[in-house]
Amino acid sequence: MVSDKPFLSISQQIEQLRDDRGLLFNSEERAHDILVRYGYYEVINGYKEHFMKNVDDDSKGFIEGITFEHVFALYDFDRHLREITMNSIELFEANLRQVVAYTVAENISFDQSIFMDRKHYRTGNKYWNQKLHKNVYPIDTLMSTMTNISKSKVDPYKHYREEHGNIPPWIIVKKLSFGNLIWWYQLLPAACSDIIIARMFGFPVAFVKNIPDLRSVFSSLLKLYLNYRNTAAHGGRIYNHKSEKYALPYFQIFQKDILGISEADYRHGKGQSRFGFMMRSIAFMGNHDPGRELYQAAMNQLKEYLKRYPDDKNYLLETMELTEDPIIKTRI
Repeated sequence: MVSDKPFLSISQQIEQLRDDRGLLFNSEERAHDILVRYGYYEVINGYKEHFMKNVDDDSKGFIEGITFEHVFALYDFDRHLREITMNSIELFEANLRQVVAYTVAENISFDQSIFMDRKHYRTGNKYWNQKLHKNVYPIDTLMSTMTNISKSKVDPYKHYREEHGNIPPWIIVKKLSFGNLIWWYQLLPAACSDIIIARMFGFPVAFVKNIPDLRSVFSSLLKLYLNYRNTAAHGGRIYNHKSEKYALPYFQIFQKDILGISEADYRHGKGQSRFGFMMRSIAFMGNHDPGRELYQAAMNQLKEYLKRYPDDKNYLLETMELTEDPIIKTRI
């Protein structure tokens, strides 16, 4: 089989970009170093979309006047955006871990023989477990994971097991993945879920109980945050990220009443899964630290980029779904 994507040396890559695609270079020597370090596929294929005459036909080349340095600047901007997105979501996740563990200890038990008993939870809907090659209930997978954590031979699990005869939820939760943490929250009885939602948003519990939609809102947000975290962790693009699978359904109580996104705006793609919406939703949480840090760092990176390439302002604001947002300003 003859590949239509043959290997090209770095010098040949630069020659193709310059001579066949019309890309300009301020310094071919620096471009050579960048492509060695970060790769043609990551820099060019990952970020060329905004700069091509026809995004579906590379042979049409780049828009006149576009430089390699401009393309790399967008790559570098997005690289920083990945880092700050990861940091913000990890901070949110740390908050959620403690809230879930505290709520479980307070309302179920701190005794592992009790809080790790499946009878205290909902089973969830069966799903196909690739490892076991059969359909299983989420609660059984979660309990199995927790049991394995409780048997860990490293501290603090070993210490709590041998010295205290019990590994409480605030220790078990440390080793759970974000995905398993979300499962733990979702499989709790509604009374516990409402308390967690109230604590994470900073709402009274009675308010949450009277608005059942908030349960679906929070679950959907958790899945969106996990999607962003995984995308960032695996080097995916963040500035133009969107997800149909994890797009938030339209909830009047959240998009319209809280964030001011109308149904018409939603139909045009706003308030679903873009970076700006994700940032606004985190900024609305009761703990302002994740939203504050994400907003300030993202805006600083954007300002630095636009100092060099001001003509990209409208493109980035629209693509990232960024606005002058009173929600963010008041909550952070």
